[in-house]
Amino acid sequence: MILATVGTHEDPFDRLLQELDRLVEEGLVTEPVFCQSGYCTYEARHVTCARQLPFDELQQKMREARVVITHGGPATIMQALAHGKVPLVVPRQAEFGEHVDNHQVRFALKISDRVFPILDIAELGPHIQDYEARVAKLPESVDSLARARVFSERMAELCDEVLSRPRWRLWRPRP
Repeated sequence: MILATVGTHEDPFDRLLQELDRLVEEGLVTEPVFCQSGYCTYEARHVTCARQLPFDELQQKMREARVVITHGGPATIMQALAHGKVPLVVPRQAEFGEHVDNHQVRFALKISDRVFPILDIAELGPHIQDYEARVAKLPESVDSLARARVFSERMAELCDEVLSRPRWRLWRPRP
């Protein structure tokens, strides 16, 4: 599954949703695509959309996704990285009426050693198709960091699971 998120900024980000819809329609992307579409006005025909998702649901989809595509919002980018994903970052751009300025472009370029910035929407399809090969070419430190985050997150989940079992809840330290 491919997850795309446009964030919660009130300007539409139709350019991203239209391109994803086109890629699926033309068979260039064959796996399911889910988009948190926010204030998009474009009605996708081939991409499943929800305007907003509860935080936990978005995090779950991020964990399950093969590819995470995001706008250039720092919080969303960091969430993807925390889930061990190297996101495709399509920053909102002022010239398309997607934001008030190009701070998302500047941020995406600044961290381009950890993410794949896509400034030209025509590059989205090739980046999706070659995603694994592109990740494999990243410096080992980026990939190792992503794996370490996934490992620590999984360990925390396992600890929570074990500690929530009834016998652990009954145990109390002796006075």
